[in-house]
Amino acid sequence: MLSNKSNTKALCIAALLMLTACGTSDEQSPLVARVYDYELRMDDLVGLVGEGVSAEDSAAIVDNYVDQWVRQKVILAKAEKNVKDDFSRQMNEYRNSLLTFAYEQQIVAQIMDTVVTDSQIEEYYEANTEQFLLKNAIVKAVYVAAPKRNAIDGKLKGLVYKNPFRDEDIVEMQALAKRIGAAGSYDGNSWMPFYTLQSVVPITTYNESLYLRQNRTIVLADDSTCWYVRILDYKISDDVSPLELQKDNIRAIILNHRKLDILNRLQADLLKEAEEGGHVERAKQKSLIVTKS
Repeated sequence: MLSNKSNTKALCIAALLMLTACGTSDEQSPLVARVYDYELRMDDLVGLVGEGVSAEDSAAIVDNYVDQWVRQKVILAKAEKNVKDDFSRQMNEYRNSLLTFAYEQQIVAQIMDTVVTDSQIEEYYEANTEQFLLKNAIVKAVYVAAPKRNAIDGKLKGLVYKNPFRDEDIVEMQALAKRIGAAGSYDGNSWMPFYTLQSVVPITTYNESLYLRQNRTIVLADDSTCWYVRILDYKISDDVSPLELQKDNIRAIILNHRKLDILNRLQADLLKEAEEGGHVERAKQKSLIVTKS
């Protein structure tokens, strides 16, 4: 909380900021704070407080900003006096990097086609399946977690053991579970990591690949709960991940390739233009030895 003195001063600054933002004063911007040779003036605070902010909140924002500015400048002044390193080269390189990045992003935004069709995604997927090998098993599964010795135990067991197992069986499982308030998952079209299923159903195995090959129907129970699980599909580690799981990833890869292609062509075109215009000079020596003086 601000002290009364600090609060009053900050409120005055906040009020002046609104006047400054409205352009009511043509005089030199008032001084807000000074640390050695550094000065913070009212113009530096324009835009700090947004519209609709209360006077009390505005004062708090201003006071906090000024306090942080003073602290930073006190340290900076001491650092400038005592640190003898010259950072001009690093600062220049950083500025160059920012400018280059901004220009490249501008060019990319102007000319890059951001539409990626399903056929392009499928084509990339088919040509690069080795990029999409699974690290863990995944499954499509539906399950019910019901109280033990429930009234629909036999019906649930009969459903999960049905062969063939159809969409209407999932609907019936859900309806039965609803009758007794049992929890479950009934989305048979979505993939999930096998370990996610294991986090809600106490499946224990040291060889998930073998387990999934041998168990499409799982019924487990402990002292209070019985789980009814039907594995609709599965893929083990080192299988190729399904296309539907990789669409967003592939779309991002394709767009990144397009971006890199644009940047490579941009660099080549600009280099050619500069060389043909006589704006590029290189030393004639095949190798240059740079030594420290």
